[in-house]
Amino acid sequence: MPELPEAETIRCQLEREIVGKTVRRLEVHDARAGREHRSPKELASLVEGRRIQGVGRRGKAPLLFLDGKRPTTLIFRLGMTGLLRVVPAEAPLEKPTAATLVLSGGKHLRFLDQRKFGGLIARPGHDVNSTPDFRDYGPEPLSDDFTPEYLKDIFSRRSAKLEMVLMDQHVIAGIGKICSDEICFRAGIRPARSARRLTKPMCERLWQAAREVLSEGIACRGSSARDETYLDVYGVPGSFQDRIYVYQRTGEPCRVCGTPIRRTRLPGGRGMHWCPECQK
Repeated sequence: MPELPEAETIRCQLEREIVGKTVRRLEVHDARAGREHRSPKELASLVEGRRIQGVGRRGKAPLLFLDGKRPTTLIFRLGMTGLLRVVPAEAPLEKPTAATLVLSGGKHLRFLDQRKFGGLIARPGHDVNSTPDFRDYGPEPLSDDFTPEYLKDIFSRRSAKLEMVLMDQHVIAGIGKICSDEICFRAGIRPARSARRLTKPMCERLWQAAREVLSEGIACRGSSARDETYLDVYGVPGSFQDRIYVYQRTGEPCRVCGTPIRRTRLPGGRGMHWCPECQK
């Protein structure tokens, strides 16, 4: 599933490619992509003819800010396998393409979604934090609102496993499975530890590790791990998976101490990856 580094990579690339373009037409190839609206026609009416003023991101979701008498924000929910691709208008339509924004200047912005969990949502205005999609989200982990003090306060009220709390978008926006594994490793904390048992020094280490992991992930244009389908706007894989310490490395030696990496199963089939020697 695309996480903050992948969504931020997409945001940066789209900003270069499509800001100032006008959405000539929205073609919904799979009605499930617009299921938050009454019909694909309604969704199209909210975006067609509007100029793209800017590109943003909240958590794992890329955003398009559209102009007009009633400004609109188009939210891309990437789900498990959502991708955004900027291609020439004449490029063949790939099978997983769920929707196409036909842009001025001869390019298409295509939303591909192999597993169909993602979608497009148009909301009025540009204040995304007032929308039902994001009003209860936690702070962005690279913002000034994300501090060690915030972590200590929020964790003190959570008895769940640390990794589950890190992935809760209402606590911190944008962190998913890959990043949570890596953050816990770099902080030297076992992901199964109860969040409310974290000390102040642990929270400080976790805060620093989160910022390091996410910044490095962005610099690497995201992660295209073995069970992921992520490619950037140009169809190029990310490279953060080459720097990963624990995610998907079950049984392999820890890159720091040589101890075999373990995997603890979570509900739903997912697992926490960790080093029993480096993480306490």
